[in-house]
Amino acid sequence: MLNPNQAKTVSDYERVENTLAELTPDPRDFEGRTYPAEDVKSDVKQLDDFRHTPEYKKGEERSDAKLLEKTFTDMVERGDWFGEEEAYGDDPDYLALVTFPTADIDDTFNHIDVIGMIGNEVTGHETMPFAIDLTYNTDNAKMTQKFRWKHVYGKKKTAPEGISEFGDSYMDKDYSGQDVLKTRPLPLKFRYGLKIPGFASAKYYEDKNNPWDSMHEKGRIDIMPRFIVGYSTDIADVLSAGMPTDEYRKKYGEGAYQKKRTEYKNAERSAKWCTLFECHEQASDIRFMLEHMDEEEIKWMRPEELEKAKKQIIAMDTYFTKAVELATEKAQTDPDEMAAMKYADRDIVRQAIMHHSDDTYVAKSWK
Repeated sequence: MLNPNQAKTVSDYERVENTLAELTPDPRDFEGRTYPAEDVKSDVKQLDDFRHTPEYKKGEERSDAKLLEKTFTDMVERGDWFGEEEAYGDDPDYLALVTFPTADIDDTFNHIDVIGMIGNEVTGHETMPFAIDLTYNTDNAKMTQKFRWKHVYGKKKTAPEGISEFGDSYMDKDYSGQDVLKTRPLPLKFRYGLKIPGFASAKYYEDKNNPWDSMHEKGRIDIMPRFIVGYSTDIADVLSAGMPTDEYRKKYGEGAYQKKRTEYKNAERSAKWCTLFECHEQASDIRFMLEHMDEEEIKWMRPEELEKAKKQIIAMDTYFTKAVELATEKAQTDPDEMAAMKYADRDIVRQAIMHHSDDTYVAKSWK
């Protein structure tokens, strides 16, 4: 994703990936106390098998994606993108947003990059998890698939023995008649969950940064709202290059330094507004979907899970609505914020996300 003019070094990539690796849950740490060892081993094998299939494309942007994931989590917390300090700062019991990277297994099979957790008056001061899936492309087929992933977790006792809850692997023939490894998901009938889009689960959650006072117990998060977040590659490229350093100033001069710094701050504001609008729109659309489901749609759902989902999405809708309102009010007297807000209206990734959110949750095209 980075262009040749952005001199990101191998050490930059390694530093970010090492930081993420330190915070990323390791399934081996869940063996025994959290899950049976054989259960974890079957999940790890399924991930390894998937990585050796034609469907899996390692891609040339792996390091860039990790860099952007780290950049996003740093900005959304450090920059208080959701206006928590102003909205809840007077509440002694509020817990500011904290983000957590997901295990590779949850990233691959549950389609989430980051887990956020909040706790404030709109959540009833309960810790509320939500999932973020980051994207930077507008391919219609990929975006449709990304939005239509259905909420599932675990496996029922009727599932085949020894199989991972994420599926199994098998040998097939390719177009030239050669043997090729393929994987397939475990059929929905063997899995728990609402089996509708807009929500996700995580099997391997762990707060490795603060395990002695974790915001959520180690293990499975069975259900949480899931939001697709992204902005154009132009914005992502600037952010992944990072804020210019003192070394950059010494090498290229004060003028070049200030120009680069301004570009970065503008990109950061634009990314914030895209994220605000996207989360707000999706929370509203998912809430609409749940509140307009008929008896036929909910008859196979577990009532307690449906009620939990409704409670979560109402809280997130309220949370993001308040965040957008506060940010919009500030933008009225801040030309830079106003420019970034207007940019978000025309960002192509944000427009694609808005379209697919309406199509998925309001029109319910996934049915």
